[in-house]
Amino acid sequence: MHSKTATNVRSLPGEGQGRLTTPDGEELPVRTFKRGKDVVLVVLVETDTHGEADRVPAAELEYTTVRGVVRLHGEAIFEDKSLIRFEAQGAADVSQRRSFVRVSAPQMVTLDTDDPGRRLAHTVDVSGGGMLLVGADELQPDQRVRFAMALGQTDEPIEGLARVVRIRDDGKRALVFEALDEEDRQRLIRFVFECMRTARARTRGDWL
Repeated sequence: MHSKTATNVRSLPGEGQGRLTTPDGEELPVRTFKRGKDVVLVVLVETDTHGEADRVPAAELEYTTVRGVVRLHGEAIFEDKSLIRFEAQGAADVSQRRSFVRVSAPQMVTLDTDDPGRRLAHTVDVSGGGMLLVGADELQPDQRVRFAMALGQTDEPIEGLARVVRIRDDGKRALVFEALDEEDRQRLIRFVFECMRTARARTRGDWL
């Protein structure tokens, strides 16, 4: 991270990874921070497209908050290749105000139920606020259960407490997270965004 960010920026509570899209379609993964009264973006990949003092009008910033997904239009001003000051123009567009971005991501989940032993289930989709499970037929409405969810093949699983909020006609259980460490929640949100990025890349053919 650039030295300017070391002492002058702080993470915005509840906000995580997002992306900056330029008018020519370039997408830069970023993380949102606060510096004084300004919102700044730390670029999470190396880029040779933009340099110090470069200004990109008509850019779009999208990032997650506890309210949902925020979209802003404005001007991106590069302080260097890794640090951007974003000047918003107009009001923010907040979508999914009551939920997090949800993505199809089959992952193994270990459940600690009242019955002896642990049960294995799998996510159908997942978000920063909950998950839809298949293979958890023993769970009942409003039941609370401790869980450990895998994130990919190598990352440590996230652990927390979830509650069953709905049983679908097909038997799948929808659960909301009631207790989840903020670091684990941010890891989960980053995982969701990475799944979205991979899906978009495959749609465009970038993965070939």
